[in-house]
Order: sequence, then structure tokens, then C-alpha cells
Amino acid sequence: MNEFIQPYQYNFLETQALTLLQTNQHVNDSATIATMRALVSEKIALEFRDCQPAELAFLMEILSIQKSRKEVEAYLAKVKGCVRPFMAPSDQRLKKVFQKTKKLQFPKWESLALKDYTFYGWNNSGQQRKYLILYQNGELVGVEGIFSPTLKKGVCAICHKTADLTSFTAKVKSSGDGTYLNHGNYICYDSEKCNHQIEQVTELFKFIEFVRPKK
Repeated sequence: MNEFIQPYQYNFLETQALTLLQTNQHVNDSATIATMRALVSEKIALEFRDCQPAELAFLMEILSIQKSRKEVEAYLAKVKGCVRPFMAPSDQRLKKVFQKTKKLQFPKWESLALKDYTFYGWNNSGQQRKYLILYQNGELVGVEGIFSPTLKKGVCAICHKTADLTSFTAKVKSSGDGTYLNHGNYICYDSEKCNHQIEQVTELFKFIEFVRPKK
């Protein structure tokens, strides 16, 4: 099977698998269980509507999950093999994306499980700088911003899950006269955790567009 699943879609499938497991473990009413199975099936069909029939049939093996955690683990292990890993850019490409940044710290890609990342973010705590990169239509996009060392609990603007948040702000040109404004929002301080929680990319793209420097 080809690598047709995005990392954030794996998180989505994990949530659906756990939902089925918990329903089967705690609900005795067969009609309720059938309704939940139909809902999970509908959600997967919608999320993967552009997939080939064989790929969708592969994903629908989720419906065989009953009451065992091992069934969930076995399903997710098979699915993980079809996840498309994040493409690690070269240092040279990162330098081009962050061409105004001096002494840029480069990620150690060889130590990372790249199938876990929809985007990649890292902190330079000494300078209170946070860097985010992702691909949009095949183009590597990066944003640099200042993050606050003070954390608060809340809902992340990227993954829309509750986490320890930091305020991320970036300077964005507001008009042709050279005026700049600070754009930002609260996002996960820990970008790795954010990647494990993200299940859709709409809000991620919105956030990046909001804080991305305009040409």
C-alpha cells in the first residue's frame, strides 16, 4: 500500500479507533454501537474522499475493532506504515526560507520520526524565537516569531486542543509604505505535542497565512 495518509490524518484515525474501542467497552446497546460505527465510517469516507477504493477499504478495517486495546494498536501499526513522512529540507533550503535570520539553528532530522509531523516547529529559548515550517502546494513555507516564556492553559490556534500555550507574534507588513504590525495568537509551546494533536490543517494554514510576512 502506498504512503497515502498524512500525519494529521493518522491522528484523526487514532481518535476514531479509540472512539470505537470506548463505545464497545462501555455501551451495551447494540443500536448505539451501530450508530457510532456508521458515524465513524462516514467521517473516514469524508476525510479520505479522494482515495482509491482499495485504500478506503484498508482504512475501513477500523470497523473490526471490538473491545481490545491490542486491536487498536494492530490497526494503527498497519496505518502508520502508510503515512507519508514530513520532507526534511536541506540546511541550504532552510537558510533561503529564513534568509534574514542570523545563526539559525537547524533541526536534527536524523533523530526525528518524520511520520509524526504535519509541520515542524522549534524554539530558540535563548532568543525567545520560535520557527515553524510546513509545505503548501509543494512549497516550503516558514515563519519566525517571538514567543512568550509565560505559558497558559488554553486552546491552541493550530491544533485546536487544550495545551500549554505560548503567545507567538510575528511582524507582518501591513501596506506598501513599509508599516509593520505584530500578528499572532496563542499556540502550543511544544510543537511536537501540537503535531500529535492536530487532526486537520485548515486552522494551521489560516494561522500561517496570518503571521506570514507578506511580499
